[in-house]
Amino acid sequence: MVRFVENMNKWCMRLLRLVYLNLLWTVATILGLGFIGVGPATVAMLSILRQWIRGNEEVAIFPTFVRYFRESFKEGAIIGAIYSLVGYVLYVDIVNVSSWYVRVVTLIGAFLYLISLAYIFPLLAHYDWKGIKLKIRMSVVIGFSYLQYTLVLFVAIVALFTLILGLYPGILTFAGASIIGYLVMWMTHQVFSKIEREVLVKEEDMA
Repeated sequence: MVRFVENMNKWCMRLLRLVYLNLLWTVATILGLGFIGVGPATVAMLSILRQWIRGNEEVAIFPTFVRYFRESFKEGAIIGAIYSLVGYVLYVDIVNVSSWYVRVVTLIGAFLYLISLAYIFPLLAHYDWKGIKLKIRMSVVIGFSYLQYTLVLFVAIVALFTLILGLYPGILTFAGASIIGYLVMWMTHQVFSKIEREVLVKEEDMA
């Protein structure tokens, strides 16, 4: 009974942290005028989620979020604006284009866009690479190189979203971004860890 209560308390605390992190993400996005703020806010949120996934659950949320937001503001804002614009253009094309050929090409482009979108912000949170073009290119390369993980991630996002929507849709308002963000960061972290292990093995073989 005591263990059950302790576990319930632990899960409640985790949920509260997700709600708080979601609030910070929402406020930072709004203060950044939406398409400008969403990029650095997402990087800051995923950076904290990455800390939790790696076992550092005692990280101070607010000061850490502010620090990551400031550090990633310029690059995150540019990438956020690029992906917002490209996403809008693809949506308009898919809805309005009548030519089946153009629509097929647009759908292929949308698939590439979703693959890149799934990895670009986790890449910003995980690696300290230089150059926006490099990060965008690597988000596509990694997404395709580990396509099975990417497809599982897409299915998991849809399943989780549908489950929450069916059971308790209100939670999407209070913790939707952070819950989905946790799932995305957890899965991409598995991919990044796998890549790093493979690189380490190759380096040991060459030594």
